[in-house]
Amino acid sequence: MSRLNFQEKMLWAQLLGIVVVVAFYAHFLVHSGPGHHYFHALLLVLLFLFGGVRTLARRRSKSVIEDERDSSITSMGARWSNTILWLGLVVILVLYWDHGSMRSANFLIDILFHLLVLAGSVRIIRELVAYRMSA
Repeated sequence: MSRLNFQEKMLWAQLLGIVVVVAFYAHFLVHSGPGHHYFHALLLVLLFLFGGVRTLARRRSKSVIEDERDSSITSMGARWSNTILWLGLVVILVLYWDHGSMRSANFLIDILFHLLVLAGSVRIIRELVAYRMSA
């Protein structure tokens, strides 16, 4: 891990965060009914935590420089993620058009959650692969 640059370390932390969120979701929330679980608060805390740590680390460390390689890798990950999100939205629309409704609100929320997890995971993994291939 010491040979990884800052962007790679942040990607590994984000991947670990996604795994923790999905494990929490799979273990506690899949079989629980609607109620007062604070899953949305956990997601918001993780998002602000990653954003805050990344911003603070970039401000404090002048050695964190994003060069053209980092920009191209980030855009590559964003393209893959956007493609998955667009395909997912098309699938949601097709399901709606074919059936006239989305069975239930829980079904739609599940599809959106899994779509976001998939898009985020693919973005992170694609960027990590690109960093390793260019190292």
